[in-house]
Amino acid sequence: MSEGEPTLIDKSESSSFEDLASAAAHEIEEAKLAEAAFSEKEKHGDKPVEEWQDVLGSGALLKKILKAGDESDGSRPQRTDICRITYELKLRDGSQDLVEKRDHIKIYLGDNEVLQALDLALTLMYKGEVCLLQIAPRFAYGETGLKPGESLGLVGEVNGAKYEGTPIDADTWLEARLELHDWTEEPDHETLPIAERMEIGTRRRCRGNWWYGRGEAQLAVQLYRRALDVLDESEGGITDPTPSGDVTPTSDSLHALLEERLRVYNNMAAAQLKAGAYDAALQAVTRVLTCQPTNAKALYRKSRILSAVGRAGEALEAARAAARAAPADGAVRSELASCERQRARDRSLERRLARRMLGTDEPAPDSKPSTAKMLMWGSLLLSLLVGVASVLVYRYKMQSQ
Repeated sequence: MSEGEPTLIDKSESSSFEDLASAAAHEIEEAKLAEAAFSEKEKHGDKPVEEWQDVLGSGALLKKILKAGDESDGSRPQRTDICRITYELKLRDGSQDLVEKRDHIKIYLGDNEVLQALDLALTLMYKGEVCLLQIAPRFAYGETGLKPGESLGLVGEVNGAKYEGTPIDADTWLEARLELHDWTEEPDHETLPIAERMEIGTRRRCRGNWWYGRGEAQLAVQLYRRALDVLDESEGGITDPTPSGDVTPTSDSLHALLEERLRVYNNMAAAQLKAGAYDAALQAVTRVLTCQPTNAKALYRKSRILSAVGRAGEALEAARAAARAAPADGAVRSELASCERQRARDRSLERRLARRMLGTDEPAPDSKPSTAKMLMWGSLLLSLLVGVASVLVYRYKMQSQ
């Protein structure tokens, strides 16, 4: 790390980063309390003036029930439940332009596989309920918005549909019609066949990539973590890598599962780096390099992580390895050049510090001597002259005698 550079803060241990779902969970609990108060007023005949319910109490998410659901057992879906829903998103302005429409799709609640407003609303709905939502930008497409030609990031689609409507800005409100058909609990991943685990892991990775592309690194990490939950090998499945770094031969399906898992770790490292969680990002790339020591993307990201925490020598080593693995990659070459410049600066600084400690610093040829040095040399010259004069006087006296 060069002089004058601010100290980097590693957010890996930050509770707000590690527990990414806590903020949303808190909002959900507040919403449930608000709805309970709303229901209590209805029981006592205290009907609200407006038919829209302010779900969060801030006006950012409004809900109006079009069709009541089945409240006989009082149950509603919980986080990680698999909900089967139908929804339609439109602009709330006068145009009512269609943004997105999906019929009878399955989502994992709380995974941000749909817009956050839909995730929040579903935790407050009963089976069969249909409602309208008015959604503030914060719980829709945020400050980034959505432009024509950009991906909608639809659940279950690797190369999903593009948005073709009016540009959605940072202040654009949306309106949604949402129906909750039913839900089931998330099954134990160990009981799922490899093909189904692959499908779930891949869709979570793709949705994570969508959030990452929108600058939402923390939401991306949340999806990547959930992808790893289902992609982790079961007992007796994928074996540890051999000393050479190669993976022990397995069935094609298990090998594909490993490849997907390493891809997720690589992507998660990029998102953690962007979020400032350097230790966590380094752990993620280390997992990749343990199995694939010449993975160029992992080596490149390792170099960037190490550079960010001031470990220039190790960063240069990783950058050189990345360049050997992918010599034609422009980003890798740029990272290598940056590491070499930083290493040269560090060595120059180390030499200057060593000279200062040993007192061997010399002024530049064109620099002027300081006042202190001039006085020192003047004193020495005067002392020399006095000494010479004393010797001459002594010799003169001896000759006179």
